Amino acid sequence: MKKNSFIGFFIAAQITLVFLQVYKHTLFIKNNYNHQECEKQLTALAEKKQSLTQELHLLKDRDTIKRYAQNKLRMKPYNLNQVKKLSQL
Repeated sequence: MKKNSFIGFFIAAQITLVFLQVYKHTLFIKNNYNHQECEKQLTALAEKKQSLTQELHLLKDRDTIKRYAQNKLRMKPYNLNQVKKLSQL
């Protein structure tokens, strides 16, 4: 009787260990997939940061600012004779 209960317990323990091993492997695969997704997102964000940095440097360019002011805001360049000097009283 003890031998049969030991064999039953041993078989149940082995089946439980197999299921736990499969569960562990499934979690490992799931975490690897999530890690790959995060890596892809990280590279995409790095590329976006690079492009936005380039765009920022382009917008800070003096010629770009001057063209924007003249074309979009309808500003005109001024001459030195148009500048008036203010003196303190």
